[in-house]
Amino acid sequence: MKMKNIVIYSPDFSLCYSLLMYLQTQYKVVATTDMDVVSSLVCNGSADLVIMDTEPDSDVLSKCEQFKKCKSEVPLILTYVFNNRIKEPEGKIKKFVNEIFYKPFDLNEISSKIPALLTSS
Repeated sequence: MKMKNIVIYSPDFSLCYSLLMYLQTQYKVVATTDMDVVSSLVCNGSADLVIMDTEPDSDVLSKCEQFKKCKSEVPLILTYVFNNRIKEPEGKIKKFVNEIFYKPFDLNEISSKIPALLTSS
């Protein structure tokens, strides 16, 4: 069976690295701090699932819309520190993302959701 490709985005390199190390035994993982790299991987079909560690704002919302236009079936996971001032953007972004995890998150919880998201895509 072909290994699935997971793309991880975070402006925090150490988080990218941690997720990469945690997931690389089961998946092919690309970790990047550059959202444009994520866009090209999604749109050229090299991503089976995307994990984005970033607060939902208008830029992230437009990227998620772009991903769904390119490849509507690619599941998106969003992780960030919850606070009340981002309730509105979160409401809008929920149309595009499959799962949201608030930090600090449990890696086991995220990894337990991945197989179901990959089979539904």
